[in-house]
Amino acid sequence: MCPGFKSLNRYTLLTVGSMKQAILLFTLMTAMLFMACQNAETGKSESTKAVATATSEFAPPSDGLLSPEKAKIYSDASVAVLLLSQQWIERMDKSTDTQEKILILSGFESAREQVLRKVGLAGVKEFNWITESALANPANREVAEKAGIQFADK
Repeated sequence: MCPGFKSLNRYTLLTVGSMKQAILLFTLMTAMLFMACQNAETGKSESTKAVATATSEFAPPSDGLLSPEKAKIYSDASVAVLLLSQQWIERMDKSTDTQEKILILSGFESAREQVLRKVGLAGVKEFNWITESALANPANREVAEKAGIQFADK
């Protein structure tokens, strides 16, 4: 698995409207894939540097509560990151060159950041905060379930 990628095995998404989500997210990720491939071949572009700089901007809410809008965005982002990861893992498996694998990993990190920002999160920092902290908070459980996130412990 890619370094820094947190497993989504603890959470599953409801299937309501998942086909529309999957098509939309697949289209978005395909565009991001092409952009990231170009960035990996030519080095980091200005937009990639701006995305990396903006990552540090996220600060968790002081009350630790997840808004319904962010929960829905997180639900969409989870599907996007999962599909993106599968595509990049396939690329890694096909590659035999170590340098190419390093470029692929770098491209994945850039593409993941871009996808998360496109769907409305403040990048990997916010995605990780929701995954690790917000969803672990019992006060956020109902909001998360209404957004389509189903917890595995049911």
